[in-house]
Amino acid sequence: MLGAALTAMWLEVSSTAITYTASMRVDSRVRSNEDVAQDAPSIAGDTDFTPIIGLERREGNTTLQLDYAPRISLREVTAEARTEVQHVGRFAALWRPERGLSFRLSEELVVGSVNLLTTDALPIFEPDPIDPDGPLRPPVGGGPLQPLPEADTVHFLSSATSLTGETSWLGRRWQLSATTGFSVSGGLDGPAREAVPLQYGPRLDTSLSHALSSLSALTTSAAVTHARFSTGANNTVVTLTESWTRRMTRRTSLEAGAGASIVRSLTAAGVDPDPEPGGETPDTGPRTELLPNLTLAVGHRIPSRTADFDGRVGVRVSPFTDRLTARVYPRADLTVTGTWALGPRVRVSTTGGTAFAVGGATGDRLVSGGVTASWILNSWMSVDADTRGTWSRSPELPAARFQWAAALGLSLRQTGIL
Repeated sequence: MLGAALTAMWLEVSSTAITYTASMRVDSRVRSNEDVAQDAPSIAGDTDFTPIIGLERREGNTTLQLDYAPRISLREVTAEARTEVQHVGRFAALWRPERGLSFRLSEELVVGSVNLLTTDALPIFEPDPIDPDGPLRPPVGGGPLQPLPEADTVHFLSSATSLTGETSWLGRRWQLSATTGFSVSGGLDGPAREAVPLQYGPRLDTSLSHALSSLSALTTSAAVTHARFSTGANNTVVTLTESWTRRMTRRTSLEAGAGASIVRSLTAAGVDPDPEPGGETPDTGPRTELLPNLTLAVGHRIPSRTADFDGRVGVRVSPFTDRLTARVYPRADLTVTGTWALGPRVRVSTTGGTAFAVGGATGDRLVSGGVTASWILNSWMSVDADTRGTWSRSPELPAARFQWAAALGLSLRQTGIL
């Protein structure tokens, strides 16, 4: 009897575990400098110090995770050095009350000084599996959010809260999921909001997947997003899509999807919803449009002990929201990614892509590319290197812009159990 009681007590205690992660990352970066001052150098150097503290607690069917990472940046250390501080935090709670049912609550917060002309090549945290984009950030692949005539750094706030539920109660081959969330992103004060207007609003996503076989699946998705801007603009996007995924061979997979989005948008006063050089006075009244949503992607893997390769080519045509004007227009995105695992400790990744407006719309054109390498020296030390460039052309600017950045980072990491 006593042995059974002690065994039950030991199992209860052992089911609760608190693990910690303490790390320090130092990044040195050389980049193009777009400071408009006459005596500003064409190349700038930055150094970032980022201590990261993380706690994770597991107890039965509940997992709690908390991360905090203040980033201390020394900008333009070779010229007029200045210090900027950015606070990044994330909280996540996962609850599995019973088999086939799970809920996940997450919050990611960024507040402080954000340099809009700096490519953040090495993210602080791993992407959120539910909301990989997290708070609204600069375009994927780097590049500024908009032209900044006087300052490249603004006081910035970004918050993304989401609640996700998933269940397989509908059947062995069915998966139902739904996510609701609220996001806030933009400048904290008047000058910052002139560079990046404050944007906020809710979103709701739901999807139903059915496995046709062990190799293919169909997914029906519906999403509603609403965003309001400090400029007075707003937009609502309702999207319905049907996608199909199939593993063609052991090494090749295919994804295809089609759908449509109903968009209702109201641009800020004085902003042309579809700018044309030399055009007439714009009509900034509410607009309702039906825009396409198309996806096609192919993934392929080449297994190897010395250079395992995993690549993907994707094309997507979908509504794109200009966060500066709230204008929504159809945009095509072509992306190419490849990752080589050169043994268990070295990984090299390449990215490339382009984006441009389609269907007669007018918008920014982007071409970006980059290479990232990571070398795990041992269980507590790793080295990361990244180089990338972005060419952009905006209809509001007289000439195209090219930005580049190269970064080298050293990470020290320690994990344990409290």
